[in-house]
Amino acid sequence: MSEPGTADLEELARFREEWKKEVERKKNPPPEPGPSKAASQRSVLDYDISETTSSSGTVTPGPSSETISGTPAAIATASGFFKASSVPPGVRQALAVYTRAVQHEQSGQLDTALSLYRQAFRMNPDVDRAYRTQELLASISAAQTKDVSSSSKAAEDVDQLAKTLQRTVAIKSGHGEDSGVFVTGMLASLLEGFPQELVFEPEDEKQPIYLNMLPEELVVLIIRKLDHTSIERFAAVSRKARVLSLDPGIWRELVVLSYKPPQVPSWESMVSVVTQYQSDFRRIYMEHPRVRLDGVYIAVCHYVRPGLSENSWVNLSHLITYHRYLRFFPDGKVLSMLANEENSPAQVVHTLKPSLRKKGLFIGTWKLSGSVVTISNLIDASGRFPIPPPSTPGGDQPYARYTFSMTLSLRSRPIGRWNKLELNEYNSVDIENGTTTPLGLRHERPFWFSRVKSFPPF
Repeated sequence: MSEPGTADLEELARFREEWKKEVERKKNPPPEPGPSKAASQRSVLDYDISETTSSSGTVTPGPSSETISGTPAAIATASGFFKASSVPPGVRQALAVYTRAVQHEQSGQLDTALSLYRQAFRMNPDVDRAYRTQELLASISAAQTKDVSSSSKAAEDVDQLAKTLQRTVAIKSGHGEDSGVFVTGMLASLLEGFPQELVFEPEDEKQPIYLNMLPEELVVLIIRKLDHTSIERFAAVSRKARVLSLDPGIWRELVVLSYKPPQVPSWESMVSVVTQYQSDFRRIYMEHPRVRLDGVYIAVCHYVRPGLSENSWVNLSHLITYHRYLRFFPDGKVLSMLANEENSPAQVVHTLKPSLRKKGLFIGTWKLSGSVVTISNLIDASGRFPIPPPSTPGGDQPYARYTFSMTLSLRSRPIGRWNKLELNEYNSVDIENGTTTPLGLRHERPFWFSRVKSFPPF
């Protein structure tokens, strides 16, 4: 995480020294106090966020600390770090609105937060910089009572918060002030041409549309119960459906449920991904690689075997067909099965469970790194050759001598499907000495995904 720049540190140090001088003047007032040069040049950021001046001139309580009572801003407010001074009312009101927007965003009310962010920026274009400086000052005050390691962590947290807020304000909104639609790219440019008032229109004008009677919030809750394919099909119905399907809460939930180990090394690694896609969670879910768990990857392989004929003038050839199956589980397990044409996919797919014991079945572990899927420790799960214990050298028991590993490339045809696995390497590993031997891939074909409704997607 990047540290604050030299200019920002000098500015913070100057504010801190001015604050100390003001506290000292209040403790020991001079005989003839007068306006000091430092007071006349005091920044507009030195204010009390616990109260707000309304348009009528009355002082009303500021935003409640129920949702962010543990943030540096709330700590600074409780300790009286920021005091009221000669701050213009317009700037104070803009900062109060911006603080409320942060509260709503942290509590998950993104529609209200987006509306408040826009209101704050209309009141003062530099309100985000003022808020970030306020948070940095509060973190410095809170870190003074901690050791060096705690101070470093607090500075990193505040810097990350500032970057998150900056990204949130910079996100494009494609439709209206209160829509809360966060999209980027070509879809954002299309939404700009949509009319402000959108309704569901019937194919037959004489028929009523009862969906228009439901609140938009309720329709969004219904959409969240669908899978991503059904969501996109619903979005193709009308402009109103498209806008509702772009609610950020829908796609953020899908991203949180899908992108976790072994899909990604850790959840912290998704920070750079979110930044790369400008917090457009729909694009993350569609474009960032992920292994599908709601079905099976199947490879249909063929080869020709010469046959025997009683007539030397006749050559017989047999076309042999077999299938390879890969089913991935969210806990990192994977099932690999090789079956001949006597067992059709319709018979095999629904039996692929960890409890299955069948000839040709192997069980191992998997992980995804970028677009490369690594499968390791594939062992025979038929029960014929168990793994030997480490302390049992040989014996009469026919223990397994080899495990297998695969390296595959994940592809998407078309975009968002992630439905193709290309087999790059297939190796056998000797259990006793760890020797790796590559196996031939002459007859192997890519795996294509087939969805199974009874398999959970997460």
